[in-house]
Amino acid sequence: MSWLHLLRNWSLRATRCGSVRYIDDFVICFQYRSDAIRVQEALRLRLGKFGLTLEPTKTKLVEFGRFAQRHAGKRGRNRPETIYFLGLTLYCTRNQRANFKVGMRTEKSRLKRSLMSLQELMRRIRHYKISDQAGEINVVLRGHYGYYGVAGNLRSLVKVYRAVERYWRGMLRSRSWAGRRLTWDAFNQIKERTPLLKPKLRLPYREMQALAVL
Repeated sequence: MSWLHLLRNWSLRATRCGSVRYIDDFVICFQYRSDAIRVQEALRLRLGKFGLTLEPTKTKLVEFGRFAQRHAGKRGRNRPETIYFLGLTLYCTRNQRANFKVGMRTEKSRLKRSLMSLQELMRRIRHYKISDQAGEINVVLRGHYGYYGVAGNLRSLVKVYRAVERYWRGMLRSRSWAGRRLTWDAFNQIKERTPLLKPKLRLPYREMQALAVL
């Protein structure tokens, strides 16, 4: 069955669907579960013609959306399933008006990897001048905020920023016996002279809404 034939069949029911793709990672959304199952099977057969397969550990059907919370309770779950996409965890939540919205946060393994990378950076630059240390740290923070700074993920960015503060102060304290007396007040004075980049959303809600296509 061709893709055109599939689309013709579905057009009779006027189903809603959409997709988001980045290189070989993609999410396809359907109004009806039956359509998702049909496309998954069609995609599996199509890829098989070229000797390719869907990654089983990264491919799954997930009920997601404004009715997912209600259905999750019927299935004995406390909350709906989440989606992992491009280093972010997408989950069902509600805004201040109690309307459904898609929440996003840094995926746990990615967050752990970022913190470990920052710790390794601290060890490498331990004997640099303080101004040079701040410059190196800010390069990493700028890249992290640039990638993960999407609407709803500010809490994860703050977590990274606070961790960097602790790592940097701990590193400065370990450089000498005098450094061990480095109080938080003294450390904050250092930050005033050589500030760390504070968390900032690269893509806030107002810009994300402008990019959304429904």
